[in-house]
Amino acid sequence: MIETSRLQLLPCTLHHFEALFQGEEVLANLLDITVPDDWTEYPEMVLLAYDKLRNDPTMLGWFFYLVIHKEDKRLIGTGGFKGKPGESGVVEVGYEIAPDYREKGYATEMVQALISFSFSHSYIKTVRAHTLEEYNAAVKVLQKAGMHFAGAFTSEEDDELWRWEINRSDFKP
Repeated sequence: MIETSRLQLLPCTLHHFEALFQGEEVLANLLDITVPDDWTEYPEMVLLAYDKLRNDPTMLGWFFYLVIHKEDKRLIGTGGFKGKPGESGVVEVGYEIAPDYREKGYATEMVQALISFSFSHSYIKTVRAHTLEEYNAAVKVLQKAGMHFAGAFTSEEDDELWRWEINRSDFKP
């Protein structure tokens, strides 16, 4: 688990996924938290994440995290990594925060925690993220977390994206 002053980032195990598939109330009881209806905008990612973890259990810790607000004892989003680090020492972060908890610094706090976690492993050289090619809230989060613009590119799905990065040498814990 990764902890910040206000958040717990809990690596989502197969047991957590399976509880969620039985119903949000089952996961809520398991973790002793509230699971609101709007905790994720991307419910389709839950099944995809489960399948990936089931096929490669070594992804645990480098993949899907449940983001829990400590004081409210409430699931407020997801975050984590898009997979294990590559041989080049690069890992990519992704995140989302439920609408009721946006614009309160939680996304920045989460990304900073994921960056710190990454650089606590000596083999990580770069933490990366991607956004749509526009100045938006996601860009502000990454900038506040210490990432810098690293270029534009077109994804395999023909989306125009911006790449954001922070290198170990630029990281200030």
